[in-house]
Amino acid sequence: MGRVYQSVKCTGTRSTDGQPCRAWAIDGGTVCVAHGGAAPQVKAKAATRVAERKTEAILARITDYEPITDPVSELERLAGRVVRWLDVLEGIVADLHRLRYTTQAEQIDGRIIVFERAMDRAGKILTDLARLNLDERAVKLQETQVAILAGALAEALSEAGLPQEARQAITVRVAELVAAAEDQPALMPAGRR
Repeated sequence: MGRVYQSVKCTGTRSTDGQPCRAWAIDGGTVCVAHGGAAPQVKAKAATRVAERKTEAILARITDYEPITDPVSELERLAGRVVRWLDVLEGIVADLHRLRYTTQAEQIDGRIIVFERAMDRAGKILTDLARLNLDERAVKLQETQVAILAGALAEALSEAGLPQEARQAITVRVAELVAAAEDQPALMPAGRR
């Protein structure tokens, strides 16, 4: 693949007469190859700028998106994707024979850096999820729902004019059914199993 040029002139100066360089800068960079554009650190920074530019262009085209109405489910979904991505990267890193390579200076393989970033992001997302105390909140919600149901049932049975013994028997049976339902994971909301 040939060199890709951008519409930026090199900011370097010619050593012969001190005039500005007339060459094109490397894609994503501010200098040409003759003025440092071939250096590994300059190439890396230029590649980052190119990737950022492409990402911004992609994001600018995204106009049809749905608003998030259930952020907890979205965060759980994101956590699942991040952990899966981490698993994929772990397999790639495990296949590496060397973590470092030498050009003009010793450098770490970029896949290692991506893996480390993925671990950091996964840790942050999982910490955010843990801070939400979802299990505790689900229990409190369920307790509140049961209390509302029990109150409504007691009032309905009272209005029905049933004898006290019958009302008590019905209340006990409903409590047994609710307890049995709590032990069945199929009745729990998705994502909370």
